Amino acid sequence: ITIGFGGSVGAEAPIVLTGSSIASNLGQKFRMNNKTLMLLVGCGAAAAIAGIFKAPIAGLVFTIEVLMIDLTMASISPILIASVTATCFTYVLVGESKLFSFHMEHPWIVERVPSNILLGVFCGLVSLYFIRMMTACEGVFGKMHSSYAKLLLGGVLLSLLIFLFPSLYGEGYSSINILLGGGTEADWQRLMENSMFYNCGSSTLLLYVAGVILTKCFATASTNGGGGCGGTFAPSLFIGAFTGFFFARIWNIYDVGPVFPEENAALLGMAGVMSGVMHAPLTGVFLIAELTAGYDLFMPLMIVSVFAYLT
Repeated sequence: ITIGFGGSVGAEAPIVLTGSSIASNLGQKFRMNNKTLMLLVGCGAAAAIAGIFKAPIAGLVFTIEVLMIDLTMASISPILIASVTATCFTYVLVGESKLFSFHMEHPWIVERVPSNILLGVFCGLVSLYFIRMMTACEGVFGKMHSSYAKLLLGGVLLSLLIFLFPSLYGEGYSSINILLGGGTEADWQRLMENSMFYNCGSSTLLLYVAGVILTKCFATASTNGGGGCGGTFAPSLFIGAFTGFFFARIWNIYDVGPVFPEENAALLGMAGVMSGVMHAPLTGVFLIAELTAGYDLFMPLMIVSVFAYLT
């Protein structure tokens, strides 16, 4: 309901919580000990990630990296079984289509290492901004005692932001697909459809993208603070795609080094910001690679994710 009415959040974090809760309830019903119960919770979280993203390795890595499950065969085997099972059921019920469409037309070259490192640092700074601003905004909503006041403030603020930047509506996956599948200026201009910035020239595109990056955290905080239900998983992917595109466009305008393809940069930015926000570089690498079948970009994905995490 939150996302359907335009809430600027994602469905993935609630699904992970749901999967973990189901596993916890199951373990308590069968009176499992604490160690086994924690492992079951990890299986539920891994299955949730693997199922919604069709990314079994990312589900496994997420559980080990974020939930700190012991790295032993006794732990890995059930988590991997849960991830594979969830992925298979998703393929059966939904089909083989990917959440994001990406076709790599510009293979990675070693000369792009400096730009990848700088993109990683930039993604780390954007991640820090996102985390700090989200915390500050949620603190403002937390101090308000009236649910109606929260709803009014959240609704007005979110509506205003969506009016200025329509890309903030809902999860924003259509905008991510434009960034990943674009290649011409006409493709990029589609980002600004239904906004006052549309058909204002290519220079306005950079301002629009920067505005989206800066305001996404406010849109997400307004959604949750106003009473909505959603997570920051999708927003971090969303901001990452826009961050990567923004960096590559600036890099190419000033001709600092070898051309940095914007669609590749958007993909790398998704991994970078997710790694910074969640403090989970391996999850960022494997999730983005599996989501987009961009396995040929493993080297830059690792570089950007690690430097974003370190930053």
